[in-house]
Amino acid sequence: MSDVARGTLAPPAPPRRPRLAKFGVPLALAGMTAVAAFLIPGFLSAANLTTILLHVSINAILALGMTFVIVTAGIDLSVGSIVALGGVLAAKTLTSGAVLGAVGPVGAALLAIAVGLGVGAGIGVLNGGAVAHLRVAPFIVTLATMTVARGTARLVTGGVPVGYPDPGDQTYALKVAALDVLHALGGGRIPLPGLPGGFPVPALVMIAAIGAGAFVLTRTRFGRYVYAVGGSEEASRLSGVPVPRVKLAVYAISGACAGLAAVLLLGQLRSGGPDAGTFYELNAIAAAVIGGTSLLGGTGSAWGTLIGALLLGVLNNALDLLGVQAFWQEIAKGGIILLAVLFDVWVTRASAAAATR
Repeated sequence: MSDVARGTLAPPAPPRRPRLAKFGVPLALAGMTAVAAFLIPGFLSAANLTTILLHVSINAILALGMTFVIVTAGIDLSVGSIVALGGVLAAKTLTSGAVLGAVGPVGAALLAIAVGLGVGAGIGVLNGGAVAHLRVAPFIVTLATMTVARGTARLVTGGVPVGYPDPGDQTYALKVAALDVLHALGGGRIPLPGLPGGFPVPALVMIAAIGAGAFVLTRTRFGRYVYAVGGSEEASRLSGVPVPRVKLAVYAISGACAGLAAVLLLGQLRSGGPDAGTFYELNAIAAAVIGGTSLLGGTGSAWGTLIGALLLGVLNNALDLLGVQAFWQEIAKGGIILLAVLFDVWVTRASAAAATR
């Protein structure tokens, strides 16, 4: 048994990136914010900035889970569909007359949160099991579960969103009360002096999730294993790193993050729809890649992913306020993603060349 497997040696630390790669995206975010503030009156107002944080929160949480997966050189296309399936099943739980009668609105909300997280983590475990133990390509596995989860969400709802009850419903008051409880998590705001409307609760959840993810990736043995697997799976295996368990865990984390995003979206909208989360997986991948997570594996950070999500959020908000049409916004976003990927390839090659000198 190797020293790593015994626990006497930690796996290698994540590779260091050049300064330009480390600070390029934060500088780009600062520059974009400055340009938007110059062009748009009130862009830097507290109300608008908290709106950006609210809109960014769900994508950032999804992108956090995606970061764990991509660092291991994997991909997870199922997270958007998990948002839909987890959301509709949580909504059905939240608005179930039997559940409300048994545990009340607060209990139903807690149970709905557990259902959303459980659905996400469960699908993540299925993805991870297929990738780690059956050696199926992550793209194929998660494409399949993406389709199955979306179809299941439409099957259980009949294609109709689940949420706000009909006023004639005998349990109307209980269902509305349960939706209001969850709305306090997904759309609530904490009063703060000098901040009209308060600080959005989902943004606090996002910051807590990013902080926890950063701690796991940088301060734990498991985080070092994640980087090691992404850097060289074969070398990690020979060093005693439990590669299958690491892969299983990162997909479970990605699924759990998607389940959390589903719960927040349900609370925010007071409704869970089978078409919710469409293309969310692409936005999550974009935020992670823009934030410095390499699609080749072995490189990435939770805080970098947050900055990538914020950059996309600032871009979307600024273009909306400027009245730019939606298709131009998509073109701009695609261009930024392409530039981020090209930049990552350039940095990777430059680092490899410098290492061989």
